[in-house]
Amino acid sequence: MSERHARIALYGAGGSPYHHAAVFARAGHEVEFVFPDDVRAGALDGFDAFVMPGGGYRAMFGQIEPLGAGGARALREYVQRGGMYIGCCAGSYDAARVADSFLALCPAQGEMCLLDATVWNEGGEEWGLRSPGIGVLRAQTVAPEHPVMAGMPASFEIAHYNGPLFEGATALARVAGRTERFTAWEETLGATPARALIDDAAGVANIVAGPCGEGRVVLFGSHPEFGFSIAMEDEQLPGRMLLNAIDWQLAESGAPERPRPPIFTDAAPGGGDPARVVELAEALGERTAAIRARGEDARWLAPRFAMSVFGLPSNEVWRSSLDAIDRLATGAARLAPATEPRVLAFRPPDAWELDGGYHGVIALLEQSLQLLDRARTTWDFDPGEPTENPYEHMTTSPYHLVAGSYLAAVGRVGAAALLCIAYERVPA
Repeated sequence: MSERHARIALYGAGGSPYHHAAVFARAGHEVEFVFPDDVRAGALDGFDAFVMPGGGYRAMFGQIEPLGAGGARALREYVQRGGMYIGCCAGSYDAARVADSFLALCPAQGEMCLLDATVWNEGGEEWGLRSPGIGVLRAQTVAPEHPVMAGMPASFEIAHYNGPLFEGATALARVAGRTERFTAWEETLGATPARALIDDAAGVANIVAGPCGEGRVVLFGSHPEFGFSIAMEDEQLPGRMLLNAIDWQLAESGAPERPRPPIFTDAAPGGGDPARVVELAEALGERTAAIRARGEDARWLAPRFAMSVFGLPSNEVWRSSLDAIDRLATGAARLAPATEPRVLAFRPPDAWELDGGYHGVIALLEQSLQLLDRARTTWDFDPGEPTENPYEHMTTSPYHLVAGSYLAAVGRVGAAALLCIAYERVPA
């Protein structure tokens, strides 16, 4: 097996790529963010692997639409020439066999189908997917000899966040059941159904792999890059599978030397000021203190309007998220002086209108501050009558602005802290 560290392209035009960046960078790999123009221009030929993370507010649509058919085709051809595609959650759905109804809404996905793996939980009314839920699942290794599963135990825990499960391809792991830290989709708003989708998922694959031309594809319906805390920045054992996938690619490809391609971020302005990170961290602490002082009697924080995740009721998610914002903002401020200035400063062009995607540390902290301020000014938000959709008020409820997902303030502060970890400069 090659000892060379890989060059990894993380998709920067949708979703949340920050946890992946930290996992790969901690292992010594070179991580760069690429955008659709980079993909269409052939820049992926300079990378050993391409990683598509979980999605943003628009899930798979928000990732595929910026690529378009041309970008999706360029991505598929890169893999067929010997590259590697790693997808997680929405990023794995992007490359699987999906329902005709989704293809009708997002035709470019047909150019991006890389693996003969059918989505088992197809059929959600809004995004084309029925969610099993959010939290920590138990999984069973079913292909211990496969390189991706090297060193993984027969049974392990892994974070799952709404994502797909699969039939077909080579199953590497299957769902064994839920833990007490898992909230079934049907239970997120306080209901207690007799049976949930996750209860029917036992034995269904959550990790699959296979060839695509001369290349390799690994699809994680679950999230090996996520931890089990409320901000999910605490790397866990499943992260090993991501590193194993890269080792597999290097071994099978022969780890060729690849010319470093020009990419969009090379020309982006640098010079981010660590003092601005400290300023923002202090402002975030002031906002969380003010929010705590408002108490927890708002109607939008009741279980029928504020979703449970990770087996925690909404009020515990709320408190834990405020605590995590303080802790992670302080950590980002501490690490900022040693973080690459270009990563502190990066901002994608406003005209791109990205659905999540790569933003630098300062931009992420500014977004988090804006979300906390919006929560304060909309504190008297009325959620109306209860609904069955836990994301009904995702952009309007103070709960969702602060704590409801990795797109909320807590997730963005966590992303900033992870960037500081991933791009720490080595002292001369």
